[in-house]
Amino acid sequence: MTQQLRPRAKWIAWMCMIVYFASYIMRINFTVLLVKVCSDMQVEKTALAVVVTGLTVTYGIGQIVSGFIGDKIRPQLLLSAGLASAGLCNIALFFCHSIPLMTVVWCLNGFSHALMWPPMVRLMSMYLTDEEYGYAAVRASWGSSFATIVLYLVCPLLLQVLHWRVILLLCAGVGLGILALWLAVNPKLLTEPLRDAPKAKNGAAQTAALPGFVYLPIGLIMLGIVLQGILRDGVTNWMPSYLLETFRLPEENAIIVTVVLALFSVVSFAAFDLLHRKLFKNEVFCSAVIFIASALCSAALYFANTLGTTVAFSALLMAVVVACMHGINLMLITVVPKRFAKSGKVSTYSGLLNSCTYVGAALSTYGFAVLADHFGWSFTILTWVAVSIAGAAVCLLATRPWQRFRKEYADN
Repeated sequence: MTQQLRPRAKWIAWMCMIVYFASYIMRINFTVLLVKVCSDMQVEKTALAVVVTGLTVTYGIGQIVSGFIGDKIRPQLLLSAGLASAGLCNIALFFCHSIPLMTVVWCLNGFSHALMWPPMVRLMSMYLTDEEYGYAAVRASWGSSFATIVLYLVCPLLLQVLHWRVILLLCAGVGLGILALWLAVNPKLLTEPLRDAPKAKNGAAQTAALPGFVYLPIGLIMLGIVLQGILRDGVTNWMPSYLLETFRLPEENAIIVTVVLALFSVVSFAAFDLLHRKLFKNEVFCSAVIFIASALCSAALYFANTLGTTVAFSALLMAVVVACMHGINLMLITVVPKRFAKSGKVSTYSGLLNSCTYVGAALSTYGFAVLADHFGWSFTILTWVAVSIAGAAVCLLATRPWQRFRKEYADN
């Protein structure tokens, strides 16, 4: 595959990865430092949860706004603005000493990061061929995994010698340094796009109207993404608690667990991209297959939890479930939007679809905690099976109309 890629395409792919790496470094750093922030400010985790929740809400809402704007102006401008404002928000948090002020700043940070993904998807669809797009999408997604690994491995070491506020400044420095690199490199890489909405003689964009039947599969895909978000964030967030309560795993080992999940996600992006290109070329049907794999792993975890299992086997199964959700994320949030290139709404649909993930995340963050507290982990794991089966069903229902859309519109 890589032998057929243009050198410029490779550079664009790796620059997208670096930019998304910077975004994650400046977005999840506060969450990684949360325990230390609580002890330093002498407040409960629940008091600071509003800060993290504020970022999640504005990031999810901002996806829709960013998606719409991203189709109106040059995507590289939005990416630059997002990196710059995120860096400033990280610097501003250094000076915040009250939770309300921290919440305001971190809400602004969430919106700043929302300016990045939808324009990045549009940028890749404009400057890359279909094969190059797949290559770049995987690399860009790696950025989030690499940032997670770096933060969870490096922050505990830095906290031994630096204040958590100083670490925020270091993260801002990384982000602004990558912004400088982006500003220096992208004018040379992003010259003439391979595709974009064609222009009329007066310079206005000419777009092909979407067929009416596409809104049914889009609605089903959005529901599938919500279910994906429920499992991706729900299992990721509550996996350490499950291992702690079931196996009495020390709390400090939660860092190792998080890193393992991130490593699995790196492998999963490449593996599921290969599955899509070589075997299941309809990305919606491919998602249905991945949901079925998730259901099987969740069922295996349920029986293992009921009959007795080891921490390693349970962690492995949960890691596979999360990896499956990353694969579905790649299919439905990264691959699906590029099918709207003829409509001139790649960024719009990227933002709309990505926002659905955070609806699912919000539902699972609270919902799984309630289920685990009232019914235990076995029942909670059983709901993961149900969510996976529902996701597979939704994607199977969307497969045929989506294939028609591709045949009659996107690929025509």
